[in-house]
Amino acid sequence: MSFYIALDFGGSSVKCAVMDHCATIIEQFHLPSRVASFEQWFEHFDPYFHHYQDKYSIVGIAMSACGAVDVETGFIHGKSSLYYLHGVDVISLFTRRYHVPVELENDACCAALAEKWLGVCRDSEHFCLVVIGSGVGGAIVTKGEIQKGHRLHGGEFGYAIMGFENGRPQILSHLASTYALVVKAEKALSLPRHSLSGIKVFELYDQDNEVIRSVVSDWINYLAMGLYNLHYTVDPEYIVLGGAISQREDLVVLLERKFDEYLQAMPYCHVKPNVIASPFGNDANLIGAMVHFSQRQGGRFSQNQYIGSA
Repeated sequence: MSFYIALDFGGSSVKCAVMDHCATIIEQFHLPSRVASFEQWFEHFDPYFHHYQDKYSIVGIAMSACGAVDVETGFIHGKSSLYYLHGVDVISLFTRRYHVPVELENDACCAALAEKWLGVCRDSEHFCLVVIGSGVGGAIVTKGEIQKGHRLHGGEFGYAIMGFENGRPQILSHLASTYALVVKAEKALSLPRHSLSGIKVFELYDQDNEVIRSVVSDWINYLAMGLYNLHYTVDPEYIVLGGAISQREDLVVLLERKFDEYLQAMPYCHVKPNVIASPFGNDANLIGAMVHFSQRQGGRFSQNQYIGSA
C-alpha cells in the first residue's frame, strides 16, 4: 500500500493528513499557516515529513490552497491573507525539497472533487459547492467537470456584491462567512476581537440569546440570498455546503425557511434551491486533494474506494 501526505492551507491553520491511495485518513495533524514565508513554514513541516517518511515511506504530497490555482504551472494567482502562497511555483518548491511527486489544486475544487467521487454528488453531473469559512468560496461542476473559467476565478462566489454600505460594496464573504458572523456577534455583544468562534456563537444562539439570534438571522439572510442568486444563475441539481459550520444540523433548515420566504414574496419564482451539507466536514479538502493527486498522476480513482478515516 502507498501512503501520501495531504496538506490543506487554510486561513487559520494548515490541516495535514497521512492518507492512503483510497483517500483514507490514517493520521492527522495541524500546522500554523500565518507565517512570513514558505521557508519559515518548512521549519514546522520538515520534522513531520521526515517522521512520516520513515514510518510510512511517503510517495507523494497532495495540496489544497485558496486562490486561483494553475495546476500546470504551480502558481496561485489572485490574493489571499497567506501572501507567501502567491508569486511562486509551489509545486516545484515542494518537489525540490522533498523529492516526491506533488500536485496542487484550489481548495474548493478539491472539496468538489471529494463530493463528486466519494460524497453526496456521485450521481450528479451538475452541482455547486459553497465553502463557508474565513471567506466564501466554491466550485461549479457542469457535465461532471469543474468549470474554472477563463481566468481561473470560476466559483469565487465570495466576491459577489450583495449591497453597499456608506458607498462601499459589500461582498458575500464580508457578510456570510463564518468570520463575518463571529465579528458581527462580537461587536453586537461589545466583546473584544477573538472572544468568540463560530461554535460559540451558535451555543449562544441555542441559549436563546436575543442579540445573537438577531445577528444569526441577518447572517442566514445574506447566505440565503447568495445561494438563491447562485441557484438562479447556474441552476444546479444541488448546492453542497462545506466548511465546519456546514455540520450545524439546523443550518439547512434555516436556509430553507428563508427560501420559502423569498418564494412567497415572488410567486413567479417557483424553483427552490436544493441545499445539502457535505458529509466530509473539514476533511473535504484533504480528501479531494488526494483524488486530484491520483487523477493527475495517472490513477483512476474509483467511486467505491473511500472507506473514511482509519
